Amino acid sequence: MFKHITKYKTLALVKDQASLFWTLFFPIVLVTVFYLAMSGLLSSDMYQFDPIAVAVVTEDAKQEDLEAFETFLDYVGVPGTPGEDDGPLQADADPEDAYIIYTKVDPDEARALLDKNQIYACVEVGETMTMTAKNARNSSNWRNGSVLHALLERYAQVKNTMSSIGKMAMTGAIRPDPDFGDKIRQAFESDAGLQEEDRGTKQGDVLIYFFALLGYLTIFPMSTTVLSVAEIEANQSPRAARSWLAPYPKWKRFFAEILPVVVLYSILNVIIYYYLGALGVGFGSQTGYILILLLLGTLTGIFMGTAVGSLFKGTPGIKTALGIGLPLAMGFFSGMMAAEIRKMIKDSVPFLHKINPVALVTEGLYSLYNYSTLDRYFEIVIRLSIFLVIAIVLTIIGLRRSNYESL
Repeated sequence: MFKHITKYKTLALVKDQASLFWTLFFPIVLVTVFYLAMSGLLSSDMYQFDPIAVAVVTEDAKQEDLEAFETFLDYVGVPGTPGEDDGPLQADADPEDAYIIYTKVDPDEARALLDKNQIYACVEVGETMTMTAKNARNSSNWRNGSVLHALLERYAQVKNTMSSIGKMAMTGAIRPDPDFGDKIRQAFESDAGLQEEDRGTKQGDVLIYFFALLGYLTIFPMSTTVLSVAEIEANQSPRAARSWLAPYPKWKRFFAEILPVVVLYSILNVIIYYYLGALGVGFGSQTGYILILLLLGTLTGIFMGTAVGSLFKGTPGIKTALGIGLPLAMGFFSGMMAAEIRKMIKDSVPFLHKINPVALVTEGLYSLYNYSTLDRYFEIVIRLSIFLVIAIVLTIIGLRRSNYESL
């Protein structure tokens, strides 16, 4: 019976022209249109990174914090001088390999430079750092904010690590080798958070659109499975009522109906990933981890649809609207239509970003592309897995609410 239902569900998916279009051709057409719209940006050199102008305020910093930050500045930046006639900050040395151009000023002068748009941001140094930026969410400034935030975050992490190690060494908990300091410095200098990807030379800010697109397409199966439950619930469709003439368990009917959808969409998303690669969109070398993330996202989208379909007993029209509208909304909040929306949601409504499955897939792809370690990736996989389990549990709860005796 399981094979019989699976076989005819597969045939129904393939032979239904409307279903075949939305399942197969629409995602491929969408990806193609996306590529045609973005291909010029991917090949353009307009995204070459320019150093960020920053004012550094150190008047309230302790001596140890000041020394640590000056070492950091020596590595990532070059000093600069405000330009004449309120012009932008000008580097005092060759800024070719620099991430930032900085000038040390007092708070009032920093505020004045910021108001005159001579600098992008003001950084106040202390036990904790404070960054103030003007028009940070403007599309032209979005990349600068991302890079500067990444730099300061890496500095804070390394500083905290060194502080912890120093305390442990003082208490005798550890005994560092003589070359321990050199090893720490080498680890910092080789950190992927300070490498070329953050400079934008690989168009990471353009690729975020494709990351969000793949995230959306993994959740897109929700539009199909939101109506799948109606095919096994006797009170929702005549076909389901007829199927209950056979004494076959509901959970087996359910998985027989869902299995072809899982296989079809999993294959489709793998095809789309390689199709984008053939078009010249590079997602990095971590193909195995990317495919695992796409499969996990696909399963999440499928069971989100079944959860909505089993819990809400509305009309097919309402369910279809939810199945189409929810993934689109999640894609929008993940930066699929405008990359700065992703940054704005992360900063303003972080909880919404953390529970958005499209955003989770997007962040997972972004972390694989930008970071040398997999810590962030596995954190996202765990979150997405939790979301998947919740969707499965909600589906089970919805299906258990009604049961029927076979005739």
